[in-house]
Amino acid sequence: MLLYFTDNDIILKLAAYQLFWEMLASLNIKSENIRILPTAAKVFSGSQKISRNFRATSIERAKQIANACNIIDQSAISNTIEFEMLASTDGIDVGEALLVAATELEQDFYLLTSDKRFLKTLASSNFDSVKQRLQKRVITLEQLMAHLISVKDFDLICRRVLSADSCDMVVSDAFKMGRQTKPQDAVTVFHQAIQDLRVKTGDLLIDSVVTAVRAG
Repeated sequence: MLLYFTDNDIILKLAAYQLFWEMLASLNIKSENIRILPTAAKVFSGSQKISRNFRATSIERAKQIANACNIIDQSAISNTIEFEMLASTDGIDVGEALLVAATELEQDFYLLTSDKRFLKTLASSNFDSVKQRLQKRVITLEQLMAHLISVKDFDLICRRVLSADSCDMVVSDAFKMGRQTKPQDAVTVFHQAIQDLRVKTGDLLIDSVVTAVRAG
């Protein structure tokens, strides 16, 4: 089974933009193929940082998403050497470490994350076996947004982003012209951000969202 290990930031931001389920539908991903952190719903409810940066409606949508997805089996991972090494590395939080360590148990997977600090830290680390396993397996928020624009009603996407929390700098920049934003201009912003990240993260990012899904 092709699995999609998804971090909390991706869930929160796409929930804020009301685009999480649209993203799954656009890629023919079923909710049972998503794997999330076991503490996701609890974190969404109890984090003061999240409550400061996201509206209550956005947080509630994120909790509903978390409750509809399968959690990873933390008991099979938390004592592994790989997890412990990742979690003890500055720039990689415990959640990202758990998601990455969970991929060691799978043959067919992708990792969805919007944590650029984590990706840059991993790329510059000595975790060669991890980097090899994740090569062309990472999908970022910018890649998902660019894909959505290419397959969904842009006016709908624009309305939802503009009515949502301003929770991501790249997304805000892509839609800085408000309702006057043109699809090609938003995509250009996302593609530039993707290219900038590729320079700093080596071969971690997938070449194309569509190619990745078809390959699976």
